[in-house]
Amino acid sequence: MNEKQQNILLILTDQQRIDTMKCYGGTVCQTPHLDQLAEESIIFDNAYASCPICTPARASLQTGYYPFNVGMQANTYGAHCLIRELPDDPMLLSRQLLKQDYSAGYTGKWHLGHGKEIVETEDFRRYGKKSITFPEFQYNIRSLPTDLGYEGDDFPGHGDGGYEYPEYLRYLEENNLRFETVNTLSGNFDVHTASEVVSPIETTVEYYLTERAIHYIDRFRRRRRPFFFALNFWGPHEPYMAPTKHLELYRNQHLEPWPNFYDNNENKPSIHKARMANSKEWSAFEPYVKHYFGFMSSIDEQIGRLLDYLKQNDLYDNTTIIFSADHGESLGIHGGLSDKAFFMYEETCRIPLVVKQAGPKQEKRRENRFIGSCDLYATILELSGVPCETANSRDGRSFVPLMDGETVTDWPDCVVTECSGLENVLFTQRMIRHSNLKYVFNCGDLDELYDLNLDPHEMSNLVANPTYVSSLTFMRGKLAEWMNEHQDGLLKLFKRMRDV
Repeated sequence: MNEKQQNILLILTDQQRIDTMKCYGGTVCQTPHLDQLAEESIIFDNAYASCPICTPARASLQTGYYPFNVGMQANTYGAHCLIRELPDDPMLLSRQLLKQDYSAGYTGKWHLGHGKEIVETEDFRRYGKKSITFPEFQYNIRSLPTDLGYEGDDFPGHGDGGYEYPEYLRYLEENNLRFETVNTLSGNFDVHTASEVVSPIETTVEYYLTERAIHYIDRFRRRRRPFFFALNFWGPHEPYMAPTKHLELYRNQHLEPWPNFYDNNENKPSIHKARMANSKEWSAFEPYVKHYFGFMSSIDEQIGRLLDYLKQNDLYDNTTIIFSADHGESLGIHGGLSDKAFFMYEETCRIPLVVKQAGPKQEKRRENRFIGSCDLYATILELSGVPCETANSRDGRSFVPLMDGETVTDWPDCVVTECSGLENVLFTQRMIRHSNLKYVFNCGDLDELYDLNLDPHEMSNLVANPTYVSSLTFMRGKLAEWMNEHQDGLLKLFKRMRDV
């Protein structure tokens, strides 16, 4: 192992709001292990997902490209995902890590390929179009982690929490365990469910995935070379599965409504209604929020178990630990919005990003420059020894210099999140953050402009406010510049539609 090389651990949650963590101002959700990790880490205050949808955001992490440059702009086998299986490529994260002589491992949610093992292909087959022969199936193209160079576990498709995979069910059987839930909640959301897990913690998918991570890292540490490992939890994405001990932390609390819960959505895009829950009463959301928090506390406990393993085996100090999420979650914001996509609010686009560097223990510090999903790809590559010019050759830029405290005068002054809709609704969006301003291009609908200094909860859309005419013009021009730089195919039509 080269003296300069370090182990890299990426811990990724799915659909996690930043206010579940104390370091981002959270006051209710309890995540003591992540709190402790943050005390030794760099906390990035302005990290954003490339897309607030699972497959596109995860494609950016593996390729370094925005989804529009990959072709995976929706969940795999959704109506507008051009590519069903992530294409193999020498510049994939896994391939570059192997080139640097890393052991590269992966477990948990993938959502970048199905393979023939899964016959169900979501919306297309669900609604009777069974005559469609997808070319990936026809030519036996499969892109699961081990197909692309990772050692680890292959969990094809979305996974729906991971509860039906044969590997997990076999784990339960071999350990004489049975996963049991009670008090299932449903009805306020189209798809969201929540349950209390009454079986032992060892029966949870979160415990199982942590066991798998420890298994592979234990194998890797016996080799004379560094490792990269990605532990991908399915939670706290719904279904919200909260073990009793963690649900008890919140069960008898009265949770205050989100600061932007009571929004009449005046002067807001009509597309937001596509993800409106069945009720607009806080009492209908509160039980789900409690389960969501309980689920997150359960995940935190397992992260603590993994960190303890690293410490007990002298790996902690020589491992850079990156904790983040693919995107955020709504849970009733702005009058009852649920899930994600179709709206570019902070709760769904902004993501936690906490990085503990390898080496001597450091004090907590904060970084407020803009970071995107593609920057994570570039950063991991540079940490592994990939030359900076190669790591930065795609849509992202390594933030290793920011981690090292270097003076960086040319860091990008904006960040963009894209979206192309969800399920069977195609809807083109681009969101750009610059300084205190946030502009959202909603194709075919009303655009949005927010001043986050004056309106941090995004209640007042300023797009038609005469005081902000110059700001709107500036932000549209800024977005056009960004599109041109990143070869966004939307640029030509955006300029025509908004007279940029």
